[in-house]
Amino acid sequence: MPAQRQKIYLEVMVLKLGNAVELRPAEVLAIPCKYLVCREAEKRMLLIEYVPGSELATREQIIAVQLRAYARRHEIVSYQVFNDFLTPRLT
Repeated sequence: MPAQRQKIYLEVMVLKLGNAVELRPAEVLAIPCKYLVCREAEKRMLLIEYVPGSELATREQIIAVQLRAYARRHEIVSYQVFNDFLTPRLT
């Protein structure tokens, strides 16, 4: 019996590039900081589908490799792993 395709759902919080807020000079002077930046973060859902080639392919290993690869393009703030999503049925 061939191995079945498995799914891992990752909810990833990533930071967007650049400053989200432009402060006026008076606003900058009113805040006693040497450095101040406000960046936007957005939540993304990733779906990883795989068929394990051996028992050595663990979910943890697959998640770690995928997150490292994704972090090359995006600054990851946090992530959460889901085994499955329940979709409500419309009646």
